[in-house]
Formats: sequence, C-alpha cells, structure tokens
Amino acid sequence: MVSQSEVAKAKVAGETGKGPLDEVELWRSMVNNWKRFQHDAEKNLLRLGLTLAELRILRVIREQGSSPMNRFSAETMLSQPSITGIIDKLEEGGLVERVRSLEDRREVLIAITAKGNEVYAKGMDLHKQFVEKALSALDAEEVQTVVSLLKKLADASDAAVKATEISGAQ
Repeated sequence: MVSQSEVAKAKVAGETGKGPLDEVELWRSMVNNWKRFQHDAEKNLLRLGLTLAELRILRVIREQGSSPMNRFSAETMLSQPSITGIIDKLEEGGLVERVRSLEDRREVLIAITAKGNEVYAKGMDLHKQFVEKALSALDAEEVQTVVSLLKKLADASDAAVKATEISGAQ
C-alpha cells in the first residue's frame, strides 16, 4: 500500500514530454483520454442512429427480459431521468415498447421489439469491431495491465468515497 505522502511525492511522466503530471493532471489526462475513446465509440454507433447508452439499455433488456424502468439505473449507471428520455427515444424508433406486467397491472415493463433485437445485434457487431480495432494498438500483456490498473483505480475510488462518507458522518 502506498502512503498519501508517497503519492504526493510520486510524479508520472507527462504525455506531452513537457514534464511530470501531478495527481490532478494525471486524473484529467485519464478522463480526457477516456472521453476521446467514448466519443469515437459514440460516433461509430451513430451510423446506426444509436448511442452507447441506448445500446446498453437494449443489452440489459435482451439479457434480463422485459424489465421495469427502475432496474436500468443500477445496470447502466444512468440517472432515472436520463433513462426515461432514452426509453422514450427507443420507443419512438420502434426498438422497445411499454407493456403492462401480467403479475401486477400497475407495473409497466420495457420490452425489446423484433426491430430492437435486429438493431441491437447490428450495434453490438459494429461496436465490437470498433473496440477490437481500438484495442489492437495494445498487445495482450498491455490489455491485461490496463484492465488490472483500471480495476485497482476503481477499487481505490470506491474506498475513498466510503472513507469520505464515514469521516463525514462523524
């Protein structure tokens, strides 16, 4: 485990070669590069008229079957208002439909249509091709390193949030 003082002292060589990055600059660099990757992935999917968020929601419905809208928030990490807007757009495009639950008529489920299944399959194929091309810049060992480091950072981020919540509650 690296102490905070060691982290504060540690410097990482900058992408530009103009000098070291501090922690905030490193974070900004990671976020900006992720945004570039995500923007390019979005641009790729827009050829089908889909966004990444729409593709994620279609994936959840395909994997879990007809679902109430509140289930999508945890699965997609999107807010409920965002999900409502996305579902409305998918419904307008004929990719999903709202149906009443047979068990509880008060509950409205979101179901994928035949057209939605077709568009999802095309979208996943297009997205997979994009990701494969993008990741082809890395060898297998580099991919494993990236996966490992991202998981480590996500775990550390979760721990930092929990520590902040605990200290804030005291």
